[in-house]
Amino acid sequence: MPTISPLLSFQRQILDNLLDEDALCIVARGLGLNRILAELSRICATPRALVFLINASDQDESDLEQQFMQLRSGEGHVDEPTQLYTVNNETNSAARARLYRQGGLVSVTSRILIVDFLNKLVPAQLVTGIIVHNASRVSAESIEAFVLRVARQQNPHIFVKALSDTPEAFTLGFAPVEKTLKELGLRHVHLWPRFHVEVQRDLSTTEVPVVELRQPQTRAMEELQQAVLDCLSAMISELSSSTKLLDPESINVESCLFRYFDAMVKRMLAPYWHRLSLRTRTMVGDLASLRKIAEFVTAYDCVSLLKYLDTLLIANRPAVGIAGGMGTASVAEWLASDAANILYSVARTRVFRTSSSSSSSSDSNGRLRISDECKRKLRSFGLPETIFPVLEVPPKLKLLETVLEEIGVGNHVGAHKANEADPCGPVLIMAASAKECRMIRTYLSLSGSTVCFDSDRANKAHGSDETDSKHPRMMVDLLRGFFKWKASMTGQRSGQSNTSGNKAPAAPAAQPSTSNTQQSARINSSNGQMRRPPPAKRRRVRGGSATAGSGVSRAPADTLEEETNEIAAFAGQAKEEDGLGDNTADSAEHNSDYESDDDVLLETTFDEHFGMLPSNEAIFVHSYYACGNQAGNNILEVLQPTHIIMYDPDPAFIRLVEVYQATGRAPLKQVYFMVYDNSLEEQRYLSAIRRERESFEKLIREKAALVIPIDDTFGMSPANSMVMQAIARRSNRNARVPLASEIQATNPLVVVDVREFRSPLPSLLHAAGYEVVPRTIDIGDYVLHDELVVERKSLPDLIGSLRSGRLYNQAAAMTKHYRFAALLVEFEVNTSFSLQAIGGIAQNVSLGSIHSQLAILALAFPRLRILWSSSPYETVNIFAELKRDSDEEPDVDRAVSMGQGDHSVERESIYNANPIALLQSLPGVTVKNYQLLARKYGNIRELCGASKVDLSAVIGEEGAGKLYDFIQTNTKS
Repeated sequence: MPTISPLLSFQRQILDNLLDEDALCIVARGLGLNRILAELSRICATPRALVFLINASDQDESDLEQQFMQLRSGEGHVDEPTQLYTVNNETNSAARARLYRQGGLVSVTSRILIVDFLNKLVPAQLVTGIIVHNASRVSAESIEAFVLRVARQQNPHIFVKALSDTPEAFTLGFAPVEKTLKELGLRHVHLWPRFHVEVQRDLSTTEVPVVELRQPQTRAMEELQQAVLDCLSAMISELSSSTKLLDPESINVESCLFRYFDAMVKRMLAPYWHRLSLRTRTMVGDLASLRKIAEFVTAYDCVSLLKYLDTLLIANRPAVGIAGGMGTASVAEWLASDAANILYSVARTRVFRTSSSSSSSSDSNGRLRISDECKRKLRSFGLPETIFPVLEVPPKLKLLETVLEEIGVGNHVGAHKANEADPCGPVLIMAASAKECRMIRTYLSLSGSTVCFDSDRANKAHGSDETDSKHPRMMVDLLRGFFKWKASMTGQRSGQSNTSGNKAPAAPAAQPSTSNTQQSARINSSNGQMRRPPPAKRRRVRGGSATAGSGVSRAPADTLEEETNEIAAFAGQAKEEDGLGDNTADSAEHNSDYESDDDVLLETTFDEHFGMLPSNEAIFVHSYYACGNQAGNNILEVLQPTHIIMYDPDPAFIRLVEVYQATGRAPLKQVYFMVYDNSLEEQRYLSAIRRERESFEKLIREKAALVIPIDDTFGMSPANSMVMQAIARRSNRNARVPLASEIQATNPLVVVDVREFRSPLPSLLHAAGYEVVPRTIDIGDYVLHDELVVERKSLPDLIGSLRSGRLYNQAAAMTKHYRFAALLVEFEVNTSFSLQAIGGIAQNVSLGSIHSQLAILALAFPRLRILWSSSPYETVNIFAELKRDSDEEPDVDRAVSMGQGDHSVERESIYNANPIALLQSLPGVTVKNYQLLARKYGNIRELCGASKVDLSAVIGEEGAGKLYDFIQTNTKS
């Protein structure tokens, strides 16, 4: 394993600043934050100290272990063993206690660490410090802030180092940096953008030879891009008009191209999310789907894109023949627009065209005539005879093959020989996703295999960009898998229609129902005015819109999708009649998602494909994010490529290449930067760079006016802490701040279920002066005294518990074992304190609504009290009032043992949520008998193999009959 490269000058300065003082360090992406974290962790990984690493993901831990191995293999780092100890939910308390006393660097989840701190399992006097990774996630309600506060109270001398590489997260809200520093207990912040003087000086010493390749898009890709922009613009306008809660400056077409857009919209609507109508929430999900389509236009091949669009059409089609099926409000409204029809029509035209039975080359509808020889060829590959394959190859793949030929390296049949005068090393190809990596590998491995359908004359007649009659084998295999998938989906839908007993034809998407007619008209009318090139571009597009000037009549998307289903079903029937069966399609089933074909291997000898590959013929394909956001530097140091091809633009990896080149380990010969010209892909890249620069500029201005309190940030005295004062101010019944002597004298105790440490309430209780005792309890979540138990439910948990029936079992257990039982419905901070929809309660309240189910719960359990809390801060005041009349503290052992011998008590810790949800959805299974089945049968497989007699003995004859008949029913009619 190659040794790790030394730190650059600016990286060494970042590390020295962190060693000199406790601070929050914010570094731009790609400048080697993982390398700095590894060096800081190596210094702390000594048995003479106990240092915790919190908020690190599994990938971060894997990267650290790999870099520790590289550090141990180098010189000068053999004096002490460097090891990272990992603690997870599989590590028991005894092993954790031994590990804590052993010392070293321990990576542990915040939830486990806070429980160990409160249970005195961590020797606080031995803790040296805490390293907080991904510090942008720390907030007043986070577990990380709870951990730091408890650790500082038990040992005020520990150090805290916080690191982050997401500057955009520190620009949201009011004074985000100041709030984060307060929760971390820090007074210093270090900013290291790309335009920092020290960074520019180090990275400018060596220049990276870059060749920018701007690949033009095909005409079909431009039409797809324009159609997606039309849909996005219309959906944003409609969403802004339906709700006034969105910021018009932040919600626009440019911002919706990024992955953070979904979280930004949900954050703006979070206070009123539970009160929004189903139509508004559906539109938010539609924006996420359209953003993915905009990304897939340039990332996916034409067949995968069409399959994704077909999946959306199937998912948004109302159920046929089922009473009370999917309402029109839950169907994606953008599918009814003209732009959606254009989107689907162009996407299908890139894959295939339909044929005609006439003798001419094409009919009046633009359908082509397929020759008998072409039909025979289509049959031999398991494709329908009524289609004409177009199979537009992504232009970047062709450009990539040209670049590899120019380099003179290849590992597939027909590759050019490497230039002996100028030998090259490995070639590294970087793509944005794992799916693109599989596509590139398959295309390069099958580049010498093509299929000809004699389509040159027909393609030229219809003006297609694809004039080559030879199609790559990868595209043919993808098309074959697509029609096999369509045939299976058509069979499932027809089977559902037959079993329902009503064959109601599906309404085309272009003809919306009456409730959506007005909305569809607005979307359609806006499309004609919203067709424009990507926003914030300085270029001008000559001529009219691509979609408007195509001059091709567009059929409704649903009609085209139904026609595709008919073709796939007809192809399946013809294949069975010819005696071919599914052998041809089955042989290519594993090829439908970018897998190599075994036939290519059989045509050549074994030695040409297996053995030691010379470095000048090695091609490595990796993803930017498959190995972690910051793992690209490790890939460069391990592979040491001489040529790098960036299939997709990524600012972070560009900086990683600059850092790697500055180390001088293995100079790069060439870096190829590929991007689609005048595309949404280019716009995302430019906007990401601009957004990061603006974020750092805002942080620099905020740092200049930063206000940090001089006294103890955490407030060792709970009565004088800012958290306690905020709790007192929020109370409408008791605004008096208790004295410090009163809090220290009473020291109230609360037994908390360990699963509740995912919520901010235990942290706020501890900040208010309560002694929080974490235990695993079966009944309730909070035991305030021996006769009072509280079950806390957030809104999502409340709705899920009511639907599954779990809340009824919990209420029955609480009222059985405790004199006073309470259900606490807690809203989140800054959330609208109301269950009523913004439009008001409907006139006809259904039995399944949350209001009806709460009323049934109150009638079924008269002793159960339902408490309502506007936020976790208000819950602290409610607990204070509930404990005011009782001088006795809860018995911890009694709270743990309560309900242990009662088999009717539901223990969520021993059940997996997904199998239980599936079990409860089966016929004959109710909220009262599903636990009997769960205890009798260990898994769903055992349940399906049970006889009717055995099931009757468990849940009775009536329920067993329904369940057994459902399990034994055939899927095909």
